[in-house]
Amino acid sequence: MSIVLTVQPSPGGSMNLSHRSDPLDLRGRRIFLTGATGFLGRSLLDYLLEGANLHGDAPLVTVLSRSPEVFLERFPEYAGLSWLNFVQGDLTQLPHTPPGTYTDAIHAAADTHSQPNSLLWITQLVEGTRNVLEFARQGGIERFLFISSGAVYGPQPAGIDTLREEHPFAPQTTDIRAAYGQGKRMAEHLCAQYAANGGLECVIARCFAIVSRHIPLQGPYALGNFMRDAIKGQGISLSGDGQTIRSYIDGRDMAHWMFTLLKRGASGEAYNVGSDRPISMLELATTIRELVNIDQPIHVLSQPEPNGRSIYLPCISKAGMLGLSIETPLKDALADVIHSLYPVQSGTTQSDALNPEDCGTVNSQTTLNKLDGLFPESADLA
Repeated sequence: MSIVLTVQPSPGGSMNLSHRSDPLDLRGRRIFLTGATGFLGRSLLDYLLEGANLHGDAPLVTVLSRSPEVFLERFPEYAGLSWLNFVQGDLTQLPHTPPGTYTDAIHAAADTHSQPNSLLWITQLVEGTRNVLEFARQGGIERFLFISSGAVYGPQPAGIDTLREEHPFAPQTTDIRAAYGQGKRMAEHLCAQYAANGGLECVIARCFAIVSRHIPLQGPYALGNFMRDAIKGQGISLSGDGQTIRSYIDGRDMAHWMFTLLKRGASGEAYNVGSDRPISMLELATTIRELVNIDQPIHVLSQPEPNGRSIYLPCISKAGMLGLSIETPLKDALADVIHSLYPVQSGTTQSDALNPEDCGTVNSQTTLNKLDGLFPESADLA
C-alpha cells in the first residue's frame, strides 16, 4: 500500500516563519545546561544554533550528559560545534569547576514520565535541583533558570479560565499520582530560598505543552501520538472524549521565552511558559489530519465526562510584561513539525523518511522502529 503525503499550508503561508523574533544575542555568556538531551532541551539547542548562524557566534554552552557519545551519535547535528561541548555526569555527579567558569545555568533535567518508584522520582526532582543550585552558588553563577512545569498547579479548578502564577492551587498532598507536580513544587521552593538567601538570581519557568520536531512519537504525549498515527496513514485515536482543552506553544517560541527569562526574568519569581489559546483534543486531531491530508477517521474512544470537560490553560500576561508573546500560530507550528518529518513537496509520494509500504501498515513494527529513529524518546535526565 502506498500513500501520498501532502503538507497543507494554513492561510497566510504556514511555513513562512520569518515573523519570529531574531534569537537573543547571548554572546559572551557561558551557560551550564542540564536536560539538553530531552526533547525540550534539544529545542533550546536548536535556538542557540539558529542564533549562532545569525550572529556569527553563540554563548559557550556546556551540556551535562550521562552519555555524550550516545547522544551525539543519535543527533550528529550537535557535534563539532565550536561553542558547544559536553561533560559526562549526572545530577548526583556534577563536574568540579573553579568559580567563574559559568555565568548562567539552566536546569531542565527531569524525567517527566510516571515512574514505578515515586519516592525515587521525587528525590531526583528535588535533590537533583538542590545539587545544581549548590553547584551554581559555589561556582559564582550569576543567573539560574529552573524549568518547572504547569503540573505544580494540579487540576485547574472549575470557574477558573486560566492559571496565574499567584494562584495558590496545588496537587493534593495525599494524591500519590501527583509525584511529578509535588516534586516540581518542592524544587521551586528551593529556588526561591536560594534567590532569597543564597546570593543566586533564580528564575522559575513553568512550562506547559510544546509543539516541537523533537516530541516523541511513542509515549504519553497526545500530540506525538496523533502525528504518528497521521503520518502512518491511519486513523487517529483519542483515548478520551475529545473535549479536553489544552494549549500548545511552538518549540522555537518556547526557547525564545526561556532565554529571555534567563536574561531578564525577576529573581525569585515564576513565569508561565505556554500558550493561552485553547484547543480541544478533537480539534487538534482534526487539524493534524487536515495538514497531513489523509482520508481516515478520528476514533473517539470515550463518552463525554459527566463533570464537564477538563481545561488546562496558563495565563501568560506576566511573561507579556517582558515583551513575550505567541509568535507562531499553532497551525503553523504543526505544519512546520510535520514538514520536518516529511520534507516533501505537496502532492509527491514520500519515500525518504519512511517506506510508504510501512506507512500503510497499521501494526508494522518496521514503521514504529523508523519513527522511533526519527524521534527517539531520550531517557537521559541530564
